[in-house]
Amino acid sequence: MGKIDDLLKRVVKFNDELTSGRLVQKIIWDNEAYIIDMNAEEQLFEQGVNRLGVSIMDYAPYSPVTIAIKEAKGQPTNRVTLRDEGDFQSSFYLEVGDKQFEIKAADWKTEELIKKYGRQILGLTDENIKILIWHYIFPDLITEAKKTIYGSE
Repeated sequence: MGKIDDLLKRVVKFNDELTSGRLVQKIIWDNEAYIIDMNAEEQLFEQGVNRLGVSIMDYAPYSPVTIAIKEAKGQPTNRVTLRDEGDFQSSFYLEVGDKQFEIKAADWKTEELIKKYGRQILGLTDENIKILIWHYIFPDLITEAKKTIYGSE
């Protein structure tokens, strides 16, 4: 009975970590850089969309002066990227709870940008959430389950 009891203890331990949210929290923290990159690089800079998948330009397109400045700097003008020097995106950080996480920014212009473009500029699109779940969280959960329950990966 010793082996079965030991296996049961490991299954209970894994289940406790999973149901408490601690395991998913750890996985989110382990992938913080990727999550922030999905928001800052893929959505805002490359696509110019908010977490709803809506073009930021729909809310407030660039003014002619901003377009001229961006063209002089060699920056995109066909979409709103919310990037001039990168201070806003480099201030992104996560707040992780036991049931959810939130992307926030600490740059001085954050509130101004939220007021102008909406709170939806911070956060992942449904498509990126699916990618995060199936390419990062799920594989890490499987790896952790194998490690905890069977003692290997």
